Order: sequence, then C-alpha cells, then structure tokens
Amino acid sequence: MRVERICPNEAEALYDCMKQIDQEAQYMLYLPEERTFNKDKLVEHLRYQFYIGVKTEDNKIMGYLSVHMSTLYKLKHIGYISIGLVEELQQQGLATKMFEETIKWAQRKGLRRLELTVITYNTPAIKFYEKLGFKIEGIKRESIYMNEHFYDELYMAMMLNEMNITKPDNLW
Repeated sequence: MRVERICPNEAEALYDCMKQIDQEAQYMLYLPEERTFNKDKLVEHLRYQFYIGVKTEDNKIMGYLSVHMSTLYKLKHIGYISIGLVEELQQQGLATKMFEETIKWAQRKGLRRLELTVITYNTPAIKFYEKLGFKIEGIKRESIYMNEHFYDELYMAMMLNEMNITKPDNLW
C-alpha cells in the first residue's frame, strides 16, 4: 500500500472506493444509495481540491482524504477535511500517513487551519483526531439524522500556525 495524491484520471477508482466505504462505515455522511457518479464534477474536484489516497500496487484506491478549500477570499486559509478508509485497512497507520502528508501539503500551501466534523458517538475517530492535534471547538447539535435519531457532531480544528514545527539549524 502506498499513500499518494489522487489524480483526475483516477476519478472512477475514487468513486468506487467512496461507494465501498459508504456501504461499510456507519458514520459516513452518504448512505450507500445516495452517492451518484458525476465524472466531470469529480474530475474538477480532483483538479482544484487536494485529494490523497491509499492505493494498492494495481492502483485500486482503498482510502482517501480530501481537503476542500473555498474560493472566497475570507475563507481561503481554511481546509475542510473528509476522510474514509476501507474497513480491512483500518488500524494500520494509513489514515495517520494520509494526515501527515496532508498537513505538510497544507503548510506549504499556506493554509492556517484544517477542520472537520465527527459524530459525537464516534469515540475512536475523536481520539484519533485529538492525537493528531485537532481540538474540539464546538458542538453542532442534532445535525445528523440517521437510524431514526438525531445525533450531535463535534466541530474540530487544527491550527497549523500553532503546531510545533522543527526547522533544521541551517535555516535559522
């Protein structure tokens, strides 16, 4: 398995991965039957937003992390994260690797903040995000409706300018 950028010509492989994760994961936003394939739209996203993925040797995409950036001037410093990883590859460090590469990219790009939301019942994900350096900023009350119940989401963010970044001595 390798972690690398997802290219526009891999739109169909990314969509297949998303569909599989929608079927496996309880906490993804899309229900399996809700996601539709619009190749042109997905290719456009892959061109203008950041997508990184977990790929097999034959280039099958098994996980992804996307960063959506606004075109609005007042919001250009923010990246909103979505992530999914097929069940069989979880707990192997691949999500951590995707985040590490994303954080490096976001710092190079000049982003100041990365943010995401997570359902409050998804304790493993919350602990994982906190371990990475995300902090809880608030609660979106009853923002998700599933299984005939309303669920709260946590709003979490990482301030990239507050991270401890070690620079080599020769740069000082």
